[in-house]
Order: sequence, then C-alpha cells, then structure tokens
Amino acid sequence: MLLFAAAPATAQDLTLREEAAEGRRVGEYAGVEPGEAQPPPAVGRAARRRARAPRPASILTWPGFAQLPGGGSRFFVQTTDPVMPEVSVEPGRIVLLFRNTRIHLRNSARWLETRFFDTPVVRARLERRRRDMAFVLYLRTPATPRVSTEPAPGGAFHYVYVDFPPGAHAPTAPAPAGPPPAPPRELDPALENERPPARRPGE
Repeated sequence: MLLFAAAPATAQDLTLREEAAEGRRVGEYAGVEPGEAQPPPAVGRAARRRARAPRPASILTWPGFAQLPGGGSRFFVQTTDPVMPEVSVEPGRIVLLFRNTRIHLRNSARWLETRFFDTPVVRARLERRRRDMAFVLYLRTPATPRVSTEPAPGGAFHYVYVDFPPGAHAPTAPAPAGPPPAPPRELDPALENERPPARRPGE
C-alpha cells in the first residue's frame, strides 16, 4: 500500500488541471511507486525549477511510504539526480539531510501519517533547511534504518530508500471494557435445609 498526503484545495485544483493536461483521468492516482520509472506529477515544472535555480539543484519530486513483503516498511524519496543524504539519529526522530535540493510541489511537504501501519515511524515529511531539504521521520520506538539509493529504470529519476525491518510496531486495539465476571455463587447451608424434600416416584 502506498501512502500519500492530500494537498490543500488550491493545490488539488492545480493537480487536477495538470492531470487533464497530461492525459490522466481525473482522480487517478498520480503519485509515484517506489522503484518504477513513471515521472512525478507536474514533471515539466520540476525541470523548469531545476533550470531556474541560481546553482545546480536537485529536485525532490515525491516522498512516499509502502509496506514491504515480509512485514518491513519503506519510506522513499524520488529525486531528479542521484543523491545520498546525510543521516542523523536524534532523540525521537531520524533526519535525512539532502544538500542543495528543492521541491516543486507544495503537496510534497505534506505529512505522511503512518501511525496505523506496522512501522516504527508515526509520521514523516520533507522540511526546508535553508538551501537544503530534510526528510524527518518521527519515531514511536527506537529504530535504525537501512538507507540506500537506486536509479529508476531508464535513469531519468532516482530513489532514496529508508527501510525498517519487521517488528510489532503498530498499536494493538485494547480489549473492550466491561464489568468483571461475577464470582461463582456459594449456597448458604441454611437455605439448603429449607428446600422441600425430593418427591419419590408415584407421589
């Protein structure tokens, strides 16, 4: 399953117009699947922004999340160039710093909410750091990821993967609350003596 955040209304309208211009059906998923060669939404705008940058800058074109077969979890960032981020582990979070990078859609800075998935990360997003971008992953349990890079088929785009091994990270649903079961009832000996005698056959 892929997770992607919804954009504000103005960005949604812009995305719908871009979908129509690019020949996609309105409402069709326009995001990126990790490892695939499809371009991100508004790929022409990413190229123009990269060309207008005062210094050569890579564009972070799409962040996402996916559950992996076997129970692991993966966060990923699609980029226009091969980029290896600087990884730092801080209390309660992991930060991947992408030097001299930009994003081309405001939607790329929306939160990835993953607290209901089986992953040690509760939420993540891309955040501005002056001329750099940081991919910040907020943790619910301490974890050490494996960070790797891979070119997309054809080499037009690249991926940075942040992989976590399987684990029991997702919160479990609490048992429904209710009154405790009543203890077994003991019969008062005095009441036992007040029972009528048992009838004999034929009576």
